[in-house]
Amino acid sequence: MKQDSEYWDGIAPQWTQEIFNSLRNDRNRVIRGELERAARSAENIVDYGCGIGNYLPALARLFKSVHGFDHSSACVEIARKRMQRKRNVSLQQAIGVPRGHVGSFDAAICVNVAINPNRRSWHGVLRSVISLLKPNGQLFLVVPSVESATLLAKATQALPDVNIENGQPASVAPSVAGIVNIEGVRTKHYTRNELNDTLTGLGLQITRIRRIEYSWKCQGVTPPRELRHEHPWDWLAVAKNTGAAAKTKAA
Repeated sequence: MKQDSEYWDGIAPQWTQEIFNSLRNDRNRVIRGELERAARSAENIVDYGCGIGNYLPALARLFKSVHGFDHSSACVEIARKRMQRKRNVSLQQAIGVPRGHVGSFDAAICVNVAINPNRRSWHGVLRSVISLLKPNGQLFLVVPSVESATLLAKATQALPDVNIENGQPASVAPSVAGIVNIEGVRTKHYTRNELNDTLTGLGLQITRIRRIEYSWKCQGVTPPRELRHEHPWDWLAVAKNTGAAAKTKAA
């Protein structure tokens, strides 16, 4: 299956060209604003699924201590080279969560990592990142939006190939199942309600769910006139660890 460690090892050298940079393209600086707010009270943060480290420079400026996890050894190596002068940043290759880090962090950010189409996989990612948080620690979770995928499909007049496992044709809009075919890679997307219900079910207290809006240009799409007032987006969920979440086991 794609999206395993070998797949990401292969992507790592071309990451900048292949992987969308949500932090750079956040047109309203929503992510930075949330992280700046968190840094007023949180000393340390973990970037779970940090890739080659696109978020690490910003995190290093805001937090006293930053730790990055990724299961791709190639991504971790590139991230280490990029951050070698930052003494407050440490990086580690890991699948799941090493026991020594459970319950260790004031905050955690997880950007488009819980996207494997297999429910057990994406659900496991969420359980793992939650297990890293201290009681009352904050989670910043970025995931693709089903509603935005529908908007993009409408703009391009070609709906994405979704719900393959359910046998539904490509001519239907994304459903709650939220599996969208992006350049041959089946990717999990979330509705706002599913995101809220999933995190609540895992014991988190939702603080807010916001849109991270992107320009049409950076998506490579020229929308019809009637859609130009709207913008594609990812969801950003801000949630707090509660006693129930603290008991969640790492995947």
